[in-house]
Amino acid sequence: MNIALSPATQRMMALLGAATLLLGAVLMPMKMMLLVPALVLGLLLLALYQFPRALAVLLVMTCALALDFQMDVTLNTGIGAVLVKSVPFGIAAVLLLRYGPSREINWPFLTFTAIAGLSLAILPIGHVATNEDMLRSYIGSAAPFVLGFAVAPRRFWTLLIRGAALVPIISAVCSVPAMAIGFWTPFDIGGRFQGMHSPPFLAGFCVTAIFACLLEYLRGFRALWLVVAGLDLAILMLTQARAPLISVLLFLGLVFLLSGREIMPLRRKVDLVMGGVLPGLILLSPAIWYAMNRIRDMANDMSGRDIIWPYFLDAIEARPLFGFGLGAGKLIVNPEDPTIRLLGSSAAHNEYLRLSVDAGILGCAAIFLSIAAWVWIGSRRCPSSDRLVLRAALAAALLHSGFDNTLIASTALMQFSFFAAAMARGQADLRETSSRRSRRRHESRLEEGAMSAVLARQGRW
Repeated sequence: MNIALSPATQRMMALLGAATLLLGAVLMPMKMMLLVPALVLGLLLLALYQFPRALAVLLVMTCALALDFQMDVTLNTGIGAVLVKSVPFGIAAVLLLRYGPSREINWPFLTFTAIAGLSLAILPIGHVATNEDMLRSYIGSAAPFVLGFAVAPRRFWTLLIRGAALVPIISAVCSVPAMAIGFWTPFDIGGRFQGMHSPPFLAGFCVTAIFACLLEYLRGFRALWLVVAGLDLAILMLTQARAPLISVLLFLGLVFLLSGREIMPLRRKVDLVMGGVLPGLILLSPAIWYAMNRIRDMANDMSGRDIIWPYFLDAIEARPLFGFGLGAGKLIVNPEDPTIRLLGSSAAHNEYLRLSVDAGILGCAAIFLSIAAWVWIGSRRCPSSDRLVLRAALAAALLHSGFDNTLIASTALMQFSFFAAAMARGQADLRETSSRRSRRRHESRLEEGAMSAVLARQGRW
């Protein structure tokens, strides 16, 4: 379903709009001044509808510039996170209107929707939290998966995947002028690099960026994507985040070890090690030394997780099967507690614990099984290299979820939008390849039939 307007209709609408604005400016100038912001917003929405690739750029830049983080710090409110997590819903709405819905089943979104309904109707959170709190929790939980409902041109998905690879680099580059004008500092108080984000958030974006770089590299073996991956890895090391780094190493190891000759020939692996990994280790040695120092010094430090996790374990013991309801994890820890204030965060930093409080052990299992099924089944209809990358990325993401907020933070928007984009593009490529093969077989049969007819006629003569 593509209801893009014809050029003639667009010109007619533009002329009518211009005439209406001119007439309004003459007859009621004061009212027209009040309508200008709404008109500008309408023109912006029309432009995004006509040029859907701009929507991919919008999502990438929203994540790269950390608009949620910057707005919350500047305005000291939680409105930034709500606005940023509304962006995928807006993008999906435009794509659905223009191209129609996908035929793929979006298991994670449906699972979160079911749990939100149970939370509101049955579970204790529905009697404790306000409807606004419930809606915020639902938007935050479902937003990363909403693009799974959308259909878009292949170029849209490619731009989104490549944009995901550039998010940490954009964040790092933009932090330099932000520091120059005194707006932001690229290093936190502990000396960890944070770009426009905080170190854990930037590290989360680096994980997805490396997924995207390897996906693009295996499609054409272009050295450009090795360079981009190296920059993303350097930024990840400068954040000194341990769990994301371990997840990336697991991902790279799985892809390297499980890739067969049809995906990455042995010669290519040797070239990659000798011409990419070893020079990369030399070039990244300062960042590696910087990261290893922190990992060594904080080998026994859980960054407050050993303090916060017991709160969640006690809550799970109280209601183990069905939990307290979506969003209840935010109520487990008192943010005004002196110890929690010292830590600077009341989040679980473990999605298995947080979701077991929200939805119980059964609900938590359903959520992660739905994510695994969504990626595993969706990647089944992708080219072999894409399938390997997506499944290795899934394993790394599941490991990472045990130590960070991977489903509720803004990093999830980019990560699961990447999964949706990679699966949609891979499925489109495989369909196109199958179609070409079918055409070739059909043409071959026609040629064989024509040749047989010629030979038959010659035999009669």
